[in-house]
Amino acid sequence: MPYSQPPVLLALSSLSASLANDAYGATGATAGAIELLVGLLALALVTALLARRLRFPYTLALTIVGLGLGFSHFLPSLRFAPDVVLFIFLPALLFEGAWNLSVKHLVANWVAIALLAGPGLIIALFIAAVPLHFAAGLPWLIALLVAAIVSPTDPIAVVGLLRQMGMSTRLRVIIEGESLFNDGAGVTAYTIILSILLAAQSGALAGGATLGWTTTLILQSLWLIIGGPIIGLVVAFIITRLLRRIVDRLIEVTITVSVAYGVYLLADALHTSGLLAVICAGLALGYYGRRYGISQQAADAVDTVWDFLAFVANSLLFLVLGAEIGSASILGVLVPIIWAVIGVIVGRALIVYALLPAHDAFAHWLEQRRPHSRVRGRPIAIPRGWRPLITLAGLRGALSLALALNLSTSLPDVTLIQQMTYGVVLVTLLGQGVGMRVILPRWPGVREPSALAKEAKQAAGAAPATTSEKS
Repeated sequence: MPYSQPPVLLALSSLSASLANDAYGATGATAGAIELLVGLLALALVTALLARRLRFPYTLALTIVGLGLGFSHFLPSLRFAPDVVLFIFLPALLFEGAWNLSVKHLVANWVAIALLAGPGLIIALFIAAVPLHFAAGLPWLIALLVAAIVSPTDPIAVVGLLRQMGMSTRLRVIIEGESLFNDGAGVTAYTIILSILLAAQSGALAGGATLGWTTTLILQSLWLIIGGPIIGLVVAFIITRLLRRIVDRLIEVTITVSVAYGVYLLADALHTSGLLAVICAGLALGYYGRRYGISQQAADAVDTVWDFLAFVANSLLFLVLGAEIGSASILGVLVPIIWAVIGVIVGRALIVYALLPAHDAFAHWLEQRRPHSRVRGRPIAIPRGWRPLITLAGLRGALSLALALNLSTSLPDVTLIQQMTYGVVLVTLLGQGVGMRVILPRWPGVREPSALAKEAKQAAGAAPATTSEKS
């Protein structure tokens, strides 16, 4: 992807433009942007405090507040800039998620995660495209492009809710692990389909050039899939060796931040997946680097810094996401949006209820054939009661919006594509997210034993107090 200036400068200029208020004029744009940034952070802080008090996912609360800002046009210059999301917010969020993800649980559940994030994404993509083509009347390539845009899941709200309510660690890892690799696979599918669409639009597929172009596309696709992980793992290994020689927590923290953005930019410059590079670098540093490179004092500092960066990034991201959707006009395209939502939900349900039973059947077969085997990563059956929760956890979010808004205006139906993306993100984020909040406390078989014991202890301690008050 060629740029007239470095991607970071593009992203920073987009961030400044998206935050600057026209009322300040050219000379006061920077001051206006800073004031607006501080105001948004204050609003996010108040919203997060209220959401925590109500035991409601703060990212969903921020989205609702953002919708109010968009509907009211209170901040008309506040826009969702895709370059900012792709080059500033996403590397931070993906690295933080990968750094904190338990590699032990990830390895134990790698088969289920790989099924959902790999073949599951491809199946769901094609299923989502079917109603868009036959019912909404979109051409096949456009329908597949829309399906690829809305294929990456964004379960931040769900994972936060699971953690807040003491739900199963294994369930959280499956949902979060799928999302991390699903993002990279979804962007890869988006890039491939967009390349085919642009080639068809320019006439590059006509005549005898088709074979050569197809071969090039296959090679580029393979590099997109494997290049990012290779870069991320190699960089993480080198950085771990470097960290062994450094005993300064500030420098070590700064190195992790540099790695998060550096591997993304390096992979992007080499035309491979920056998202997968960041994920693999975060996983490797979070496990191998934390054990053999970084000091314990620095590891604690890294945890604190990345928790803070993720909170700020999520706060701004979901506020602006809500404002962007709230200011959009989507009522005129309700029918295509409905078909898109149906395709997304049906595709999600089908992969969960087709692939997970197959995974469980394979796990049971292995258990019968080799009952005493202790191979790491051996599939373990997933409780059936988790399947509805994993289905509902397939929310869509900021990455889908960034991909849609990053499309060239020369593409056919680009406005319709963006409006449909707004609709899918809104319905899945609020509809499924709020639905999870309602049903989770009453759902059997998903609470950690420690959380249940804590609640039982609290209930036992509250009973005598209530009796004494009555007497």
